[in-house]
Amino acid sequence: MSTINNRRHQRLKHGAKIRFFASPNVEMILDMRDFSDSGLYVYCSDTSNIHLEDDVEVQTLEIDDAPILPSKVKRIEDNVGFAVEFMLD
Repeated sequence: MSTINNRRHQRLKHGAKIRFFASPNVEMILDMRDFSDSGLYVYCSDTSNIHLEDDVEVQTLEIDDAPILPSKVKRIEDNVGFAVEFMLD
């Protein structure tokens, strides 16, 4: 994911519930702020257990049986939220 002012893909504002998986055994339901072809940003009021470059997984709850996407944490705004980049082939 590029810097906030130099993005590879246009961001689309869209509120949706996201299931977020991290290790070990962390699962949260969070609110998405926006997304693009390469990633998404989610609101998270407690980012203390989220770290840059963490390998995580995300899944939208808007679609039944939506795929679980492997992702990597690329940006954190303390106690506001974080951005992930999809790790797709």
